[in-house]
Amino acid sequence: MSNITFCWELGRGYGHLAGFKPLAQVLLNKNHKITALLRDVSDAHKFLEKIPVSYFPAPKWQATRKYTAPTINYADIISRCGYDCEESLLPLVRQWRQQFQDCKTELLIADHSPTALLAARTLNLPAATLGAGFFSPPLEYPMPSLTPWLNTQPFFLKSIEDDVLNVINGVLSQFDAPGLDYLYQLFEVDENFLCTFPELDHYDSRSSDDFWGPQFNVSNGVAAFWPENYQRNIFVYTMHHYSFLQRLLVSFGEVEANFLVHCAGMSAETANQYTQKNIRFSPDPVQLKSIENRADLVICHAGHGTVAASLLMGIPLLLLPTQLEQLLLANKLSALKLSAVINMRDTQPDFVQPIKLILSNDEYRQRVGMFANHYANYDPDKQLENIAIACEKILMR
Repeated sequence: MSNITFCWELGRGYGHLAGFKPLAQVLLNKNHKITALLRDVSDAHKFLEKIPVSYFPAPKWQATRKYTAPTINYADIISRCGYDCEESLLPLVRQWRQQFQDCKTELLIADHSPTALLAARTLNLPAATLGAGFFSPPLEYPMPSLTPWLNTQPFFLKSIEDDVLNVINGVLSQFDAPGLDYLYQLFEVDENFLCTFPELDHYDSRSSDDFWGPQFNVSNGVAAFWPENYQRNIFVYTMHHYSFLQRLLVSFGEVEANFLVHCAGMSAETANQYTQKNIRFSPDPVQLKSIENRADLVICHAGHGTVAASLLMGIPLLLLPTQLEQLLLANKLSALKLSAVINMRDTQPDFVQPIKLILSNDEYRQRVGMFANHYANYDPDKQLENIAIACEKILMR
């Protein structure tokens, strides 16, 4: 038995937990002890209550500044999350170190957790990264732009990265740990479980040998149960804080289709206000495997796990990105005609026409069908077993 700690530091949504749960189960079956340090524990019970995983709040940067400028690259992301000065980063690293020591961590698995990786370096702990491409930038200097449409000059990318690197090295020196020459060395870990396909990678500059395939959980949640007023079924996964939620829900009344909606964080009272003959709300996450061969369209915010599962089931998507990570994935899928996208900068988005377009345009379903056929041999269970075996090899080094 080994003590393995799963870390989730940055980002939102169910995807972080939903993707990890199946791997946790495989590792538990191999008699390892699993602890999870989570950015958000409010919904953890929905995923982890039936398996013996102890979970605790992860150290979190308490932001004191609001940024209005666009995020340029990964270095810019973390510079806004405590990496702007040693005074903010050092306490975070100390907290992560303490939690690893409390958990008696022997291997950490990091999902969008740069400070966990940094703390691991100070303790000489073996580490692996796990997740979609956005969480694991290419090993390049400077780290590539995440907003290529802004035509950011290389010298500016280097300037942002160099500032962050100086802060990191200042913190590492506090623990007599070797410094980094480049920021990407933070991601030179024992194993990078890059859980995506090339078509779903947020970056375009990786070797085809780098990919382990996407991670998602199609079994968690309750079975899908639509109203039965129309022939078409649409599954919607959205968030209660989505800026255009009211406009989205009202628009469903203009579409001749049955809607099953899971809105994370929505109260029962609010759901009742929008329930109609063709709209049903599920207070619990919906089991994705139960929408296979039943849903004609999935509407979501471009979370990687939901997107990957939907495409592998041959279901077209309408994506509602709300932040950069989602926007990058949505733009790639739109270019491939695997989804339609709502412009996140539109102040009065039209949801009705894109929904009707996808339902009536066979090109989307044909292209999604080609994608699903291309990856028809992808086996998520085999992927999980291979990842677990790789973790055990790291522990034996």
